[in-house]
Amino acid sequence: MSSNQSHKHRDTLSFRLPLWYALIFTLTSLLALSIFYYCISQITMGNTDDELLEELNEIYVLMQEGGVDQVTVEIVLEAESEGNGIFYRLLTNDGVVLKAINMENYGNVAVSEAALEGLRGNEKYVIETLKIPEHGYDVRVIYGAISPTIVFNMGLSLKDNYKYLGIFRNLIILLLIPLFFIAAFIGWFLARHALKGVEDVTQTAIKISNGAIDKRVDVKSRFYEIDRLANTFNGMLDRIQSLINGMQEMNDNVAHDLRSPLTRIRGLAEITLIGKKSIEDYSEMAASTIEECDKLIAIINTMLDITETESGVSLFQSEPLDIVELIVSACELFDPIAKEKEVRLTTVLPDRLIIQGDKSKLQRLVTNLLENAIKYNRQGGTVTISVKQENQLVNLQVEDTGLGIPEEELPHIFERFYRCDRSRSQAGIGLGLSLAKAIVKAFGGEIRVQSTLNQGSLFTVSFLIDSKRTLK
Repeated sequence: MSSNQSHKHRDTLSFRLPLWYALIFTLTSLLALSIFYYCISQITMGNTDDELLEELNEIYVLMQEGGVDQVTVEIVLEAESEGNGIFYRLLTNDGVVLKAINMENYGNVAVSEAALEGLRGNEKYVIETLKIPEHGYDVRVIYGAISPTIVFNMGLSLKDNYKYLGIFRNLIILLLIPLFFIAAFIGWFLARHALKGVEDVTQTAIKISNGAIDKRVDVKSRFYEIDRLANTFNGMLDRIQSLINGMQEMNDNVAHDLRSPLTRIRGLAEITLIGKKSIEDYSEMAASTIEECDKLIAIINTMLDITETESGVSLFQSEPLDIVELIVSACELFDPIAKEKEVRLTTVLPDRLIIQGDKSKLQRLVTNLLENAIKYNRQGGTVTISVKQENQLVNLQVEDTGLGIPEEELPHIFERFYRCDRSRSQAGIGLGLSLAKAIVKAFGGEIRVQSTLNQGSLFTVSFLIDSKRTLK
């Protein structure tokens, strides 16, 4: 493995997670074992002190029953049986040594004046630890008065204690090594199991980047977080694929619908040039070219508006507005066009209806529906626009008495560049309803249509009063 690959491996979560787990587990175990070791050392020292106290009590009883001679005989016998791990001394109150046994391995152990002072202060006994270089180990020492004038002094080597604790300490150190590797293995197993879902997402992303955009992550009900990641990732892919399909469809439609005006522009120019016409003919060609270019610009701008609205790129400026006032303004704008076609505009509106939304987008929605209703109406027909509130919903309706839409064409009328056979004689590019649907969808609402052939159509738009929320 190269150094670069090794560095990348060390940066992976599958490597670091088991390592962190092993370190934390090992440190936690070390802390627990250290506390246990401290408790054991305290218990061991407590047992040593109990042994010293028990010996002091026995010597005190012998002193009361047999005097100093009996005590001397007893400590000599015990010294012979215990060996060099213990020493005995009999002292006066002033610290003068009366009898000393087994002091050879302990050197010149000074009598503790502080201990004698404590006994003179009515303490029953004094226990302390001495560091004796000659002996090599610490010694636990007890002083206790066994008569008004004699003090019993006994020292017990802590050699066995330290050896026992040393064995235990070495055992802890030896135990931590396999614990670390066991914890690392458990951490690796858990990390591998937990990150399996992340690896599935990664592999799916790699396949998608290689062109398989229809691939999705299998949701296997493992962990909530992994399943949520997989579902979110799949939803994102569905959204991206939908946008890609929309872009492809838009490109196909744009290519198809731009061909005709471009062909007309080229044809006008070619005919004018070949015919060697007058300046008036060239002026007419220029005017026709400008008209066709305006149509092209309108198509492109509308397509951009639809794409930006559907993709969420177009930002909505949410503000309080009176939709009734907005509808009245739209009707005033289209009233001359309606009168020219002898179509009557009527409204069924409340006095006011305040909603939260984007004014420019709503204006575009209302004008598109009104323009569509007037354009495809019959002479002497009627267009009725109404709005009403039902709980938190706003229902906007535009009804006309025009051509109507055949039932088989109703599912397609919101598609881009789609125009019904009965409406192809009218000017238009077939994007008005597509833009209206994109705006309504961006508002979190829905648009519906009902139509009867030769009787008219009814478009209904429903959205929440607060358009920042999503319509369920």
